Amino acid sequence: MDPLATLKDEHSGILRLLYSIDRQLGWLESSGPDMFQRILGSMRRKSGRLSHDLQVHFQRENALYPILEKRMGPDAETVRVMRQEHQQLLDRALAVRSEISRMVVSGDSVRTWGLVALLQELRGGLSDHMSREERVLFWLAELWLSRVDRKRVSFDLSQMGGRSNSSLKRSLSP
Repeated sequence: MDPLATLKDEHSGILRLLYSIDRQLGWLESSGPDMFQRILGSMRRKSGRLSHDLQVHFQRENALYPILEKRMGPDAETVRVMRQEHQQLLDRALAVRSEISRMVVSGDSVRTWGLVALLQELRGGLSDHMSREERVLFWLAELWLSRVDRKRVSFDLSQMGGRSNSSLKRSLSP
């Protein structure tokens, strides 16, 4: 199992879930009041799953980050920056979920601009982050990690597999 390919697959699943929430926002804005609660309920469930899947994915990436930091030594600033972005992205995902919950509780189907702005911020930040990970960080991993290092990361990922990523696996399914 190639650990970098596994993490890339997780990126795809997480982005698919985010884009699904984004599509539902479009439906919400164009639907009548009869569909409002149903769409918002679905968005709330998906946003909860997104927050959870992001958290699990970032924990799984921690199988790679420490080994890569150690190998890169003083040149590991990129790894540290990516790790810091994880918390910011989790906070954004939670802000989206909170705004959806506010809309459900208040029955607000009119003021969607706050949710639009939060989703746009999350979508942009998450897309940029994952793109940089795949194009820069994973490339650095290919350069710096030995075969033994990659096997260690693969082993660590497999050990985490049964722990708490069942919804992440569902996200990866088409």
